[in-house]
Amino acid sequence: MFLDIDKNMTKQTPLVSICVPSLNTFPFLRERIDTILGQTYTNWEMIVIDSFSDDGSWELFQKLAQEDKRVSISQAPRGLYRCWNECVQRAQGRYVYIATSDDTMALDCLEKMVAALEEHTECDLAHCSLRLIDAKGDPSTEQTWPDITVFAHGAATLVNKRHVRRAPYDGLLHLTGSMVYLSISQLLIRRSLFARIGGFDTRWGPMGDRNWEMKAGLVANTVHVPDTWAAWREYPTNASAAMTCHSSEYCRNIEEMIEDAVVKCESFLAPEVVPGLKDHWLRWSGEMRSYYSRLAIPQSVFRKRLFQASQVFNGQKSVRSEVMGRLCGKRRWTDRAPDELRNWLESFGLGPVLADVSDHSRIE
Repeated sequence: MFLDIDKNMTKQTPLVSICVPSLNTFPFLRERIDTILGQTYTNWEMIVIDSFSDDGSWELFQKLAQEDKRVSISQAPRGLYRCWNECVQRAQGRYVYIATSDDTMALDCLEKMVAALEEHTECDLAHCSLRLIDAKGDPSTEQTWPDITVFAHGAATLVNKRHVRRAPYDGLLHLTGSMVYLSISQLLIRRSLFARIGGFDTRWGPMGDRNWEMKAGLVANTVHVPDTWAAWREYPTNASAAMTCHSSEYCRNIEEMIEDAVVKCESFLAPEVVPGLKDHWLRWSGEMRSYYSRLAIPQSVFRKRLFQASQVFNGQKSVRSEVMGRLCGKRRWTDRAPDELRNWLESFGLGPVLADVSDHSRIE
């Protein structure tokens, strides 16, 4: 059970709880610890839950806890999200930052995201830019942020500006099947949000944080902080790197996570949004995800075109419309969806869904 501890905070309580789940990431751990100890923001506690690492990580944490009283350590059974949830349950701060133990961040990351949430009390999430790096810490040559997410679509002019994204917009962007937040390390989370939507579900393996992020996006406003960054490290043994996109298991998990998030967050949504979401967007987006997942399966150009032709004559109405639209030069649905969802939400008077607050103004 996650309690809203904001009301119980004292002047001695650290404002930020840095949660460090750990399992055998010793080669990267010193860098992660250094980027925490070197933060320009210092009013934090570090909560380490180690899953019985046997590579020297636990010994490093033991030494750290002896040297810095802000650090508490314990060990718990293996399990990615079990450790995350345990860390959050022990957190005392108003804000929670999950510092994945193989990643890193800019030294001003916490300072700038804390300031953003302190200024924007209407937001429960602060979201920063992301750098993709390899095992050596060098920039990725294969992928770049935000291009591999749906984050920038529909808000291209705001990617490099502080802006607020009003719920449930970020949550609905998950209907595209694409990533919205690429790494949990991009987020500073108001602790009270866990009391509203719960913790991380363990059912979907290493991609379960997408379910939590969709619930968070349906419920919480997000302030984007462009002038700092977190880093996500890609390497062969990384849990997230092991996921195979567009596999049958991956697609099934996406469908289950979306359904679960909508059911659990329906009571938080504006009443006028729910009918359209249930009667149109869930069905339409599901058909689009299925079509594009099938199209992404490696196959010859001939077989791909044969599949598309079959959809024109025998496919669902939404897919026929998509195929014909693409033949006429129309953008892919996954590229159009952010604008379509934003316009739909704003048609109810819920806007502005996206608000430029680079002058540090608030939205109500």
